[in-house]
Amino acid sequence: MKQTSIQFILICLFFYALVSVFNGMSQANYQLSLVSLYNNNMITLTTNHHNALSENVGRKVFNRTYLLLNETKSLLLGDATRVDISSSDPPLLGDYSIDVLIVGSQFKLSATRKQFTTWGSNKYVRNFIVSTEYDDPIPNCTMNTTLDDVAHISHTCKTRKFWRSKRAFNALTSSFVNSFGRFKWLRKKKNPAGWICAQRRFVSSFVQVLDLYQQADDMYPDYLIVADDDTYVNMENITDFLLLGPQRLKEVRGGMIEDDNMYVPKPTSPTIYAGCRIRSGEGEEKFWTLPFGGYGIFLSQGALKRMTQPIHCGDDRSSTDRALETTTSAATEYEQAICEKYLHNYSSVQRGRYPFTATLGEEAYFQSGESLHRVFHKYVLDIDYLCIHSDWFFGYIANFLNVSRHVSQKGELPIMSNGKVVERSLFDEDEKAAHISVNRLHTIMSSELGGGKVEGNCPYGHTENKDEGVFRKCVPNATICHYINEEEMERLYLASFSSQ
Repeated sequence: MKQTSIQFILICLFFYALVSVFNGMSQANYQLSLVSLYNNNMITLTTNHHNALSENVGRKVFNRTYLLLNETKSLLLGDATRVDISSSDPPLLGDYSIDVLIVGSQFKLSATRKQFTTWGSNKYVRNFIVSTEYDDPIPNCTMNTTLDDVAHISHTCKTRKFWRSKRAFNALTSSFVNSFGRFKWLRKKKNPAGWICAQRRFVSSFVQVLDLYQQADDMYPDYLIVADDDTYVNMENITDFLLLGPQRLKEVRGGMIEDDNMYVPKPTSPTIYAGCRIRSGEGEEKFWTLPFGGYGIFLSQGALKRMTQPIHCGDDRSSTDRALETTTSAATEYEQAICEKYLHNYSSVQRGRYPFTATLGEEAYFQSGESLHRVFHKYVLDIDYLCIHSDWFFGYIANFLNVSRHVSQKGELPIMSNGKVVERSLFDEDEKAAHISVNRLHTIMSSELGGGKVEGNCPYGHTENKDEGVFRKCVPNATICHYINEEEMERLYLASFSSQ
């Protein structure tokens, strides 16, 4: 009996030592261990962070998961199991879910874990998904891309010849030619090759996440946030603006207000928001908006489902040739618009002109019955150079593929907590905005750069004040900030509670 007890104690000490060694691994080895030990399954992490106090305010919370998305594409998302933590329901609190996709690096996993344990610990966050170099469509992209390659890619993307070779040269891609990163700008980055590879990774990782959502209808969150590993998000402000504020408005209106009459509609409405929106040009021919990279993109459930919705062009759903003759029989107006654009069979003279005709050349990969996310899956894997910045992609699908609804000029504003006031951006109040068909990218709390003005959270771009430009140090009550290091991430998160 005594010998058995000693054996039991020795076994316990062995496992304790094993756990200690595992916990002491370096960050890079930790990531590799997750991939090998867990065989790409869901990893549930618990955090004993001070945010536990705020979690107890809600009715239900998620068992949050930190997921590493890797090139095997076999990760499964959580089943949205919620844990009861209160016997009473607080007023105006819904059972919402938010997923987060961070496009980061295997060499900076500590940054993503800091995001996860700070703003990613919000009670509405369900899955915190991290994409790294393991998810690059081109294996070992960063390692194999030389500085000469970066110079060649930049030169190629800044020529009209590239887009003409894809039969996609138009006013939109012409602006891309002018705006794509010059080599002089790229070579100043800490890792020029890493930046080039990350642009393609943003698109491919987003598509992979959509694949996971397609497995079951109830897998879609109310919102998906796509961001960098140095992005800080004040989740209390975000959930108030996107989820609780609109719900309060509906409650006040007795549920009698339609989405079209709301500035911020319910999540089932297809809507894409930029944490900071850049606006350029005027009029239908020159106007375009895009997210300012690093401030995050916020996609509603309705937008995510629109991306994964099969596009049927015609009665014979397996034949593109048949679809050319019967495009107008598409099931929905959204489908019809995509069919007209991709099959070049326009229902009116106006629809046969820019901006309705503008594409990135992805129509070459479309077949009737496929969804947009499958089209871009093939596009991002096959195209020789991805001559767009990743944030331009989200602006494109919002504005030119109608994945997002038109910006509502006169919609009623959400009712925020604690008497906070939300204002429309100055441009959204302009009558001209209502008549531009590609004005479909929304903005978080009137945050915009355009027309010589800087609004909302767009100035919060650096941890330190800058002598030049409009950027300034992030403050605790800011909703979104960029270029935030781990120490600053923690400080902002802790300070945000005292500023509420």
